[in-house]
Amino acid sequence: MESIVLSRTQVILLVAPPILVITTYFTYKRLAARLGPERGYLGGFLFYWIVWCFLLSLLTVGPEGLREMFKPPHPQFGEPTWLGLILLLGPVVASFFVTMFPARVKAATFAILVVCALFAIVNGTMEEVLWRGTYIIAFQGNWLWGYLYPSVWFGLWHISPQVVFPSEGGVWRFALMAILLGLAFGWVAMRSGSIRWPVAAHILLDFAGLAGFSLLRPGISG
Repeated sequence: MESIVLSRTQVILLVAPPILVITTYFTYKRLAARLGPERGYLGGFLFYWIVWCFLLSLLTVGPEGLREMFKPPHPQFGEPTWLGLILLLGPVVASFFVTMFPARVKAATFAILVVCALFAIVNGTMEEVLWRGTYIIAFQGNWLWGYLYPSVWFGLWHISPQVVFPSEGGVWRFALMAILLGLAFGWVAMRSGSIRWPVAAHILLDFAGLAGFSLLRPGISG
């Protein structure tokens, strides 16, 4: 029986997710207790974006890998095209209605909308870089470790910020929905070889859900 040999980068990326979930969970909890829920929430995301999404990706796949994951997608939306479009746009459209986007926009000030837009751009980009791009680069063509494994942990990591602002539908329900989202966006990234469209869809999804609301409005979470 042929043994499986993993590179150092692959081992790091297999070990990292549970550590990510644990460290972010306690970071959110500790910062919220010390700084208050809104600042603690933002501080938790800054820790997640900088340490895990950016630095882990940079240190494992390097600058060349970061550039490669943003290459022009081919095929554009994966094949079949119709399925790729559904997987990209379906979550965005669903979020628009589920989160009652029109009503929440009317209740939001211009400053809140700006914060939500900035949050969506940073979070959507950083998450796709780590959970889709980095794993696809490190596990070329491997649907188990490059697609399924990070999709599951992408969902489980969403438990961490909910220690500050729990989802109205329940923590585990939100995590399950995030796993499904990871599977949807991950399919497009795997089939197209690029995270360009998943990044765009993730940004739209976060803004449609006004994910940044919790930074300025206590008790409101996506």
